Amino acid sequence: MVQMTRSRGNAGKKLTPLHIFLTIFLCGVSFYTGTLSDKCHANGKTGEVNERNIDAIVQERLKAEVLLFYNNDKALPSKEEYKRQVQYDNGSGVGLLDVESATENCDTMNVINTNNPGNTRQCFAIVGNYESYHVQRWMRVPLEKGKVDPKEPLRAVSRGYDKNGAQQFVPPSEKDIVKHWGILKTYFEGYEENMAELKSVAEKVAIKNTVIVMTCNMGQSELLMNFVCNAKAKGLDVSNVLVFPTDQETQDLAEGLGLATFYDKKNFGDMPSGEAKHYGDKAFVAMMFAKDVDVVWYKNPLEYFHDPTNEFRDFDMYFQDDGAHTTRYAPLSANSGFYYVRNNQRTRYLFTSLLYNGDQILTSHSHQEALVQLMNEHSSLFGLRVKVLSRDMDEFPGGWHYHRHSKDYMIKVVKEEITPIIFHMSWTKNKDNKLKFFQQMGQWYTNDACIAHTKNDIMGNHDMAEGDSLLEPCCLAEPNIVCHYRDKPSKIPCRDVDPIDEGRPSFW
Repeated sequence: MVQMTRSRGNAGKKLTPLHIFLTIFLCGVSFYTGTLSDKCHANGKTGEVNERNIDAIVQERLKAEVLLFYNNDKALPSKEEYKRQVQYDNGSGVGLLDVESATENCDTMNVINTNNPGNTRQCFAIVGNYESYHVQRWMRVPLEKGKVDPKEPLRAVSRGYDKNGAQQFVPPSEKDIVKHWGILKTYFEGYEENMAELKSVAEKVAIKNTVIVMTCNMGQSELLMNFVCNAKAKGLDVSNVLVFPTDQETQDLAEGLGLATFYDKKNFGDMPSGEAKHYGDKAFVAMMFAKDVDVVWYKNPLEYFHDPTNEFRDFDMYFQDDGAHTTRYAPLSANSGFYYVRNNQRTRYLFTSLLYNGDQILTSHSHQEALVQLMNEHSSLFGLRVKVLSRDMDEFPGGWHYHRHSKDYMIKVVKEEITPIIFHMSWTKNKDNKLKFFQQMGQWYTNDACIAHTKNDIMGNHDMAEGDSLLEPCCLAEPNIVCHYRDKPSKIPCRDVDPIDEGRPSFW
């Protein structure tokens, strides 16, 4: 909270700190990527504020006051009462204006999002200087490394430096840089041949010029199978899904389920075929681009993104809110497991840059961290428009809702009082737990006889011919609901089984 302290003896005097006029508008302001909205208070009266787009990235949904600075008289509000209110102290504090009135004459506006991680004694300095679109962080810390020390001078530090001296962001190691060079070498050697083949495949499956991309290895194949079986049971079309399998067994399964595939043996040949045991292990890091098939659809999400009446229609990219609003993923908290991208010059260059930043992914063990950092910079530099769909929305829930959010929301989902568009089982330790949680939710439509089996195994066990589809033996018409843990959301009460977290009460 930014505050200004003034005495009543200053009443009527013009406020010109640093020669900048200022006002503050109180809103229940709702700040999240691309929007500023909700109800605001002006002179004690509540008024509706129209939803508006702001060409800046802001982090999470907040209820807060906003401090607004004007550096030009012509930018002040038009109404004389408001114009005087933001220039003079009348003894009752800084003026409170609604959003529309406060910003009506702002031709441009720089939005600064800030918090106080670590609850330090934090100050803000706005300096008239050569324009910068980055916030510099300064701390009283030793020159090389160490925790906050009031005896030290203020020094410029990384935005990931915390008060105890830990550094969240480090440059890639030489080992990871050299390893990434080798990956890029293989990629570029087969680029032209692969692109020609991929273009032909993508054009055949595209619907309304849109392709749904999924990546998978054999260790995650039952999640891919469940995605298809789940959609089939709900009558949802997945014919424009293009799977990038990382091994031959997954390609055979995907094609047996009726999906188009593109298997690049040169680039994926060294990928592990087993699933990751937990977040950040070697298999997880190696499969960074091939791990998120842990999604089920309630509706086709393309209908949302293609809707011309959608209030967020004009963004380049849409992301599910990860829920983890930490410095590591600031300022977006965008989950990189489910997202929608429009094909344009800005998005193509973003992913080109991500390709070149593979060494950072190897060092940080996080594709998400690297992508968020690049989106932040490209939004500032190139005007990339990123929309993170608020975690307070009903349409795009994920692991944060399942594991951390108020259980009222999940009760409404399992009771079908709320029908989301998709559900992404993120924030979950491994594949086995994801399978169990989908079973409890009533979203598991895969026959146990097909789990962890290759196409040849399934065909042999069901006396099938070579060209037969895997849909009939592997997909269930009704969900297989199984209780595993009493403390996790479930379609039916699971009071008689143990909790996954010791001592936790039943979800029901």
